[in-house]
Amino acid sequence: MTSFYRDLRYLRLPAPQGLEAARAFAAGKLGLQPGDATDEAIHFRSDMRNYSLSYWKDADQPAIGLTVARREDLDERTAALAPFGTVQRLDADACRKRQIKDGIAITAPNGVAVELVWRPLTSGWRYHGTRDAGITDFGAISLACTDIATNEAFWTRGIGAQVADWAGDAVYLNIDAAHHRIALYPSPRDGVLAVTWEVEGMNNIMQNWYFFQKNQIPVVHGPGRQVASNAIFVLGEGPDGVFYGYRAETAQGLPSGGPRQFLDEARSHCAWGSESQAPEFRGGSHDD
Repeated sequence: MTSFYRDLRYLRLPAPQGLEAARAFAAGKLGLQPGDATDEAIHFRSDMRNYSLSYWKDADQPAIGLTVARREDLDERTAALAPFGTVQRLDADACRKRQIKDGIAITAPNGVAVELVWRPLTSGWRYHGTRDAGITDFGAISLACTDIATNEAFWTRGIGAQVADWAGDAVYLNIDAAHHRIALYPSPRDGVLAVTWEVEGMNNIMQNWYFFQKNQIPVVHGPGRQVASNAIFVLGEGPDGVFYGYRAETAQGLPSGGPRQFLDEARSHCAWGSESQAPEFRGGSHDD
């Protein structure tokens, strides 16, 4: 297990339809708890961290936050990331906006900012969702990549994540106790593909599937079971084009025999045979 990181901390997204529209979806549909808000940004809680999802009114790119264990890790990662682009040390104002003590930022090859942060703010108050979605933790982020090999090199050699498994050329990346927190998918576009939250179990997956259908949220994939991580999942499409969803029963740790290579086909992305509306989850063969 990679020792640099404590967790996948947050996802920050632009709000092209405005902060109120973002609030209506994240709180009213996803079941997240609205947190700190200003005229420029709104944050949402899913557990004891102060936020796991935020929308910034004037953000020009998405950003992923990973928590490092020690301040010295920021310096070590700065050196490791130097071959992949400009590493920015976040100034006091940038740290204040992110609710962290210190951090660095770099843009990944697929255009998503990756921020390594130290001492992010944790809430002392229990999380209360706006509906009973069953959320227990922040799950994983999937990234769309037009150049999968370059992005894999960035995340493994630069960020220091470990490959858990491959499905075709899709890559599952491990940073902590869970099978994966980041997944890279070959795609005709770059950016954030999907984000999931952990829920208590299968009942919550099915309840959220029915909720998506009742509330006219297009179901993109699932209910299904991911082959590599064993996670049960369901994904729906948000108004911003990002896929939002839930997962449960996710495998812990890395495979005992090392990373496995699964076939480049739809069945490698769902063991139950759930059809996907997104080509990234259908594999090269696009089998049903």
